[in-house]
Amino acid sequence: GQPAGGYDINSLLVVDDDGFTPEGDRERVVVNDDPLAKDHDSKWKQFFENASLLDEIRKDVVRTHPDLNFFLEPEDNLGQRRYAALERILFVWAKLNKGVRYVQGMNEIVGTIYYVLANDFNEEWAAEAEADAYFLFNILMVEMRDVFVPDLDDADTGIQGRISNYMALLSLHDPEVRCHLDDCGIDASFYSIRWLTTLLSREFTLPDTIRLWDSMFASTHKDNFLRYVCVSMVMMTRDQLLGGDFSMCLRLLQSYPPTNVDKLLESSRALWIYESQVTLACHKGGIGLQQALLSISPPPVITMAYGLKNGVAMPNRHGHLTRHGNSNRNLHSTSDSAAGGSVASASRSLFVGAKGLWNDMMGSGSSNSPMLTDFPVTTQQRPMNKGNSASTMAMDNQHTRSVGVLTPSDTTSPTGSSTWSVGSRAAKLGSKFMKSGIS
Repeated sequence: GQPAGGYDINSLLVVDDDGFTPEGDRERVVVNDDPLAKDHDSKWKQFFENASLLDEIRKDVVRTHPDLNFFLEPEDNLGQRRYAALERILFVWAKLNKGVRYVQGMNEIVGTIYYVLANDFNEEWAAEAEADAYFLFNILMVEMRDVFVPDLDDADTGIQGRISNYMALLSLHDPEVRCHLDDCGIDASFYSIRWLTTLLSREFTLPDTIRLWDSMFASTHKDNFLRYVCVSMVMMTRDQLLGGDFSMCLRLLQSYPPTNVDKLLESSRALWIYESQVTLACHKGGIGLQQALLSISPPPVITMAYGLKNGVAMPNRHGHLTRHGNSNRNLHSTSDSAAGGSVASASRSLFVGAKGLWNDMMGSGSSNSPMLTDFPVTTQQRPMNKGNSASTMAMDNQHTRSVGVLTPSDTTSPTGSSTWSVGSRAAKLGSKFMKSGIS
């Protein structure tokens, strides 16, 4: 192993306090038991296990951001020492969490965190990057460790459970792409396992990853955040996917094309809020899904919602708001205006009442109460179009999908922007990312 911090990292392989003299000098630990012994307390057994684990970690660590000068700096062997720091973080964490151990993909998470902390403007903080990275990584793993435990794969918090939740959301909002991927033989696990286990760090450049993580760590619902971002990623490339075969679609999803991360965040946030508004109108307002879609205007940044292009439902879809026969073709513009105004007025009254019920129920005085005030609902007169929408999605009047709860930290940006909030100084990791100077 390469020297790191003044000692060989391989010295971690055998841990024995008797190997140190009172003066603090390191001595060779004498191990007299059989190297082939399988006893639980055999030091040789511990040695071989540690050597295997460290070798597995090292193979992945040297592939972490291999094109980044931060890990290639030759001066004072600094790049290799930084890689050694990642090895120590992952090795110690794996030894202390034997129920999870090390899994490929953790190196990408630690590498990104360590890079941000080591480049802190505060040199005193930057000097403690290794220790800070370990504890921040541990905090993050507390929330997502089930993803790396094979016995919990089918649980809702396991990797297969999260993939199922992601696919359910994609089926709800873009069933055409979902069906096309199924027809092409592309299983979601072919690409989404990497998306979810590395928190999308392999899909974007490092500055874009930091920008995305900054918003994710500021969110109080990280699972929802990641799921809606993943669905928005698929929908933003829907035209290429629908025109591609198995190899093209798989290549696109496994090597995601460069994209505007701010636009992606804005689109995924808008989709989440719009779905929350529609769900609230259905549950609290006592109306069907079709009427809710007609009454609530979707944000313009949405690509797809409920199988509808830009989330826009036509007024006469499935016979809504149509006249007998074709008499609607002869309506005067003033009649159209009055009809549209009635729909807008009714929907405004409905949603204002529903919003009041929601805020009263959740307690508007609580700092954690979900409030629907940061993304205003607007209604507008829609043209009376005689043609049906191209979407063929079947709408269920009993729309009972549960969605994440909106909270002020999820919807309010310090800069007033419409993207998810960009970090919170109250969150240590969020503040560390903001201090990196990369946004």
